[in-house]
Amino acid sequence: MPAHESRNALPAECAFVVHLRPGALPEERRMSGRVEHFASGRNEDFGSLPELLAFLGRVLKSLREDGEQQRPPPGKGGEGTHVGPE
Repeated sequence: MPAHESRNALPAECAFVVHLRPGALPEERRMSGRVEHFASGRNEDFGSLPELLAFLGRVLKSLREDGEQQRPPPGKGGEGTHVGPE
């Protein structure tokens, strides 16, 4: 896959920073730390892998819902707003 395609496949809106606490052992499923959504700055401490995944899921769901709300309903894409000479 060309580099420009991989960048498009990984939008910044889906970027997170995960900072693990000392003693976290992902290979043993011992996870604790802090996670931050890169674009919005929303962040949360987590004490387990399920808590980390729940935060990721909430943020991504919120982004999808926001994107759906910003799209005009079908058939409402500016129809009937023409101003000027025909």
